[in-house]
Amino acid sequence: MKKKISISIITYNEEKIIAKCLEKLRWADEILVIDSGSTDDTAAICESFGAKVIQHAFENFGTQKQFALDQTANDWVLSLDADEVLSDELIDEIKNLNLDNEYKGYYIPRTHVFLNTIFTYGSEHKKPILRFFNKKCGKFTPNKVHETIVVDGKLGYLKNEMLHYTVFDFDIAIQKQIKYALLSGELFYEKNKKSSLLKILFKFPFDFIKVYFLQRNFLNGYQGFTWSMFSAFSSYLKYAYLKELHHNKSL
Repeated sequence: MKKKISISIITYNEEKIIAKCLEKLRWADEILVIDSGSTDDTAAICESFGAKVIQHAFENFGTQKQFALDQTANDWVLSLDADEVLSDELIDEIKNLNLDNEYKGYYIPRTHVFLNTIFTYGSEHKKPILRFFNKKCGKFTPNKVHETIVVDGKLGYLKNEMLHYTVFDFDIAIQKQIKYALLSGELFYEKNKKSSLLKILFKFPFDFIKVYFLQRNFLNGYQGFTWSMFSAFSSYLKYAYLKELHHNKSL
């Protein structure tokens, strides 16, 4: 008998992108949305696509996604962010998988879409990310940011991609980079990681060179340059904030 598949999504004020995501999910046996109090039309849009919407207070990304996973009705779950859109080829590939084989989860190639440009070069082009798995064998780490899925069992790789529409305009890009940088700094602090003046001084130029040149984002045009600048600034900010947290503790 063919296995049923649930799709879980966490949302907060995603009305600009959520319909684009949901349009590609009509084939799923269940669409479950965990919303953390959106003040826009996110919940209504999700319900219009047949999704079950549950309101749940947000603590952090890892615990929110695990809560979503726990609410799903089926063992096989595809966990998505609201800004991720499956390609038609990926949908067909998932639908034709034999889920009775030895694999307990699958990596999906994910391609970055930044300021309305699909990145065809760099480390964010078809970057494999674990998102489809049997929840009997897997769970989310409780990280406040950069949460991951841990699966006990053999993992496979799917061939076809999904697109990750990170930001559409410049001001939102800045806000998101700052938000995730500060959350990452807090996570490092909780893990008792250290920063230093030397690390802060060299983080920005080193990471810019790595992302722009070594990861070939210079081939992605102006958007590749801007993404590289944001990535480098985010890295600098993370370690600067980490140093500030340790400094405040010592006062």
